[in-house]
Amino acid sequence: MVSERVTPEPITAHDTETGNRPVLAWGMTAMLLGVMLIAYLDKAILGLVAQPAMAELGLSAAEFGAISSAAGLLGPLSVFLYALVADRLPVKATLFTAVVIWSLLQLPVFFAASGALLLVTRFMLGAAEGPAAPAAYTTAYSWWPNERRGLPTALLTTGASFGKLIFAPPLALIIAAFGWETGFAAVAILGLAWAVGWLFIGREGPHGQAAAGPVTEAAAGRAAGPVAEAASRAPIRSILLTGTFAGFVAASTASAMLAIVVLTWLPSYFQVSLGFSAVAAGSLFGVPSIAAMVFLYGFGAWSDRMLKRGTAARRARGLLGGALLALGGVFLAALPLSSGVAVPIALLMLGYGLAISVNAVLNPALVQIVPAGQQRSVLSIGLAVTGVLAAAGPLITGHVLDGARATDTLADGYTTVFVLTGVVALAGGALFALLVNPERDAAKVEAARLTRGSKGV
Repeated sequence: MVSERVTPEPITAHDTETGNRPVLAWGMTAMLLGVMLIAYLDKAILGLVAQPAMAELGLSAAEFGAISSAAGLLGPLSVFLYALVADRLPVKATLFTAVVIWSLLQLPVFFAASGALLLVTRFMLGAAEGPAAPAAYTTAYSWWPNERRGLPTALLTTGASFGKLIFAPPLALIIAAFGWETGFAAVAILGLAWAVGWLFIGREGPHGQAAAGPVTEAAAGRAAGPVAEAASRAPIRSILLTGTFAGFVAASTASAMLAIVVLTWLPSYFQVSLGFSAVAAGSLFGVPSIAAMVFLYGFGAWSDRMLKRGTAARRARGLLGGALLALGGVFLAALPLSSGVAVPIALLMLGYGLAISVNAVLNPALVQIVPAGQQRSVLSIGLAVTGVLAAAGPLITGHVLDGARATDTLADGYTTVFVLTGVVALAGGALFALLVNPERDAAKVEAARLTRGSKGV
């Protein structure tokens, strides 16, 4: 049985380097926040243009939901392919190339909008964006030791929240003033501007894969060359079959499905169910993210503090993270019990905020069990599996909404959509709390690595 208290990691040369350069570490983390923000806006733009686009292009809710899901179909495949080479590709070039490609993919809709073009560009956008999240998170982790990754993770995760709070209102105004197609051009310009900045200042930190040297001669059985490199890596099967990996997939799927459903349908819910105008709905788009930011930063800092004091990650990340995700699901499932405007918005804020806060510990819990040289590839695999499962969200909810429209209960249909995501969040939170145990699984993976090294593989 693993103790609930662990000895904090000793201070290393890498920790000292990070400690001596906190401004640089936070600066690079903020830069990576930018790429997460822009990646979010690339998806959020569909939610902001949903009503005018469906009206102009003659799309049903199911068809528009399918378009929204399209980005999640090729995305997991590209993430999986990236996982095969992620540990050998320079992260600076990876992020620069991905952002330039997905920014350029926004422009065709601006010049010649159609339902078919929206579908094709969403497919391609998902493929281009796929590697961005694992590359951004692991690059951020390269600037921080294990017990200090909760808060930086929260910052990157709030890229979605910053996107809605800062950019959704002006994008809604641009769309209202110049047409819904103009929103895609605005997002493209933001992406290209970030890429230029990253080209000049982006790099990996002292805790990253570039800094992870080979295992010692003793650990590697005094192997050399390719044998030593293989000895420093754990069998991928030993990682993917852990409870921590399974819990990561369950909670990440629930969180991602909630996020993509909110991206696709929240502005429409504000308009159809709560009676707001298109501009007001765009401005309110970021309201649930206020709660998400509070819980993300609070939980991220809290979990880091617990780890520094010796609390096991099983409790600081697994049990608490799962409880928050499940509690968020309860609030969302309670939406049918509410009435008026204020109470539904409050339930959405609390439900979304609590559920999304699990992201502060999701990735850190997974990379904690993985050797440094495999973190990017394993995180990519986890996000690829998550992407496949979460992509079904808009498609399923689109059919729910079309059924509600057919029975003239569309306003209730939007409520049902968020109840369904709440149930998924409740289940995902329970599985995360039950399965995630980084200390136990890190020991299993290390044992598998050592066994592999002793065999001279």
